[in-house]
Amino acid sequence: MAKHRAPRARATARATVHPTDRARRRLAAGLLTVGALAATFLTAAVEPAAPPAPDRAPTGTTSDVAQDSRD
Repeated sequence: MAKHRAPRARATARATVHPTDRARRRLAAGLLTVGALAATFLTAAVEPAAPPAPDRAPTGTTSDVAQDSRD
């Protein structure tokens, strides 16, 4: 290290983060987690509002291939 520079103070990551910022981050992470769990529950528990389209057979899987239009 050069003599004309003062040694850098060693600071840990937790010491430099303000407690309010840490609380906000924890709150945001908690809300994100609760939202994800709620979306997962609603996806599994709620039936779709509309019936399947009459021109398509109700299948449980989807395809990556585009369907031909028979118009």
